[in-house]
Amino acid sequence: MDVGTALDEAGARLRSRAGLVLLVAFLVVAVAAVLARQTLLAASLTQFLAQGGDPATLPVPPEDLRPVALALPVGYGTSLGLFALVALASEYLSIVTLRTVAGESLQAAATRRLGPALVVGIVVGVLVKTLVLVGLIAFLLPGLYIATVLLFAHARVAIDDAGVVDALAGSRRLVRGRVLSVGAVVATLVVLYLFPRLASGFLPVESTGLLVGGLLVGLANLLSTALVARAYVGIREAGAEEEPQEETEDPYDAPLGPDDLPEP
Repeated sequence: MDVGTALDEAGARLRSRAGLVLLVAFLVVAVAAVLARQTLLAASLTQFLAQGGDPATLPVPPEDLRPVALALPVGYGTSLGLFALVALASEYLSIVTLRTVAGESLQAAATRRLGPALVVGIVVGVLVKTLVLVGLIAFLLPGLYIATVLLFAHARVAIDDAGVVDALAGSRRLVRGRVLSVGAVVATLVVLYLFPRLASGFLPVESTGLLVGGLLVGLANLLSTALVARAYVGIREAGAEEEPQEETEDPYDAPLGPDDLPEP
């Protein structure tokens, strides 16, 4: 499946009642992520200064950070818990979206085998991101290659209930022989990742600017997840069609015995 077809099918799946629900959920989680990030930043700054940290070592003057926009008035431990809760909600929403865009009903996608999917999905996500980051730091091309080869690992966990090893190995098998077409999907994902973050650079670093930037990131995340889901389903189905069919044994392809000879 080419990237254009995958985008068209992803858009068609999102133009539905389930797609509207997912859009609202992604925007809500995006706003929550902004609040959690700003709260953690403010709490970290407060703790740093309270423990006698040198303000001169900060990347920007502390007066430019306090008060941090949209930060909630909670302590450092609570801010960490809030940040982790939002990350878990984001993982859950990603799994539900992958399943829904792949063809499941929204209700089934939101309830089927959630515990294992969340645990394995988080582990696979951390492994893939770590490998890609190491590849990018070592040299750009290895990182891009790893991102391409392991693109569908998370989709295999969410859609096909794969384990960690099966998710990684299965993604590699699917991409084999399709590196260029899957690479085009990865390039599109990079654009979807960068666009809202670059656009946020032109927004004011105030509450409104942060919220608008967060909403743009949420929209981009929804489109990216839907694109991966449709690309995965298309390539999986194409791979199944290409697998050779097992030949059935011909019962007559054997030497004739005495019982097979006609009676005179």
